Amino acid sequence: MEMGDKIPIKKINITRLAGVCGILIPVVIFLCISLAMTDAPWFEWTQHALSDLGIGGISAFFFNNGLIIGGILVLIFSIGLAKSFTKKTGAYILAISAIGLIGAGLFPKTIFELHFISSATFFVFLTLALFVIGLTLINDKLDHKMAIIAIVFAMFACTSPVLLGFLRGVAIPEAIVAFPAFIWCMIYGYKMMNFKQPRNLL
Repeated sequence: MEMGDKIPIKKINITRLAGVCGILIPVVIFLCISLAMTDAPWFEWTQHALSDLGIGGISAFFFNNGLIIGGILVLIFSIGLAKSFTKKTGAYILAISAIGLIGAGLFPKTIFELHFISSATFFVFLTLALFVIGLTLINDKLDHKMAIIAIVFAMFACTSPVLLGFLRGVAIPEAIVAFPAFIWCMIYGYKMMNFKQPRNLL
């Protein structure tokens, strides 16, 4: 190679990059929430919302930044899904939920209106995304089990409002919606890293 020649750059495999992001989603978010809780001894799952961790202090730093970074990871993961699937609706819906998650971190609970809109967008569209993705994958032999899991998680998330009648806080219902979905992303992210070619589902 002579001087002035361009060094060839290996093309990024967006599917595998998205797979890595999918694996990191629960790792980053669970870690940041755990770190936030270490500075919030007052926090009780049955009495508070997870967003209470983002109001002030060191806990707010970990919690809000965790949501932002986690939302970016979900967004990249959803782009990988859209790249892989012929039916892209579920991936697009997941991308909307990712934007909501980023917004929930950018606008803490002290900015109530924007935080509420962002949080509601995240939870509603996350549940809807699981339903749609599950239905998209249901006839695929390799992903049939992941489809069933996605649908079950979505149905489980729909039951979470029932708990609001028994709890003063919403942290547990929030966790019931989000945490299983993040685990699904982690498992499917691992599968995406091993895709040898785009999954054009019919």
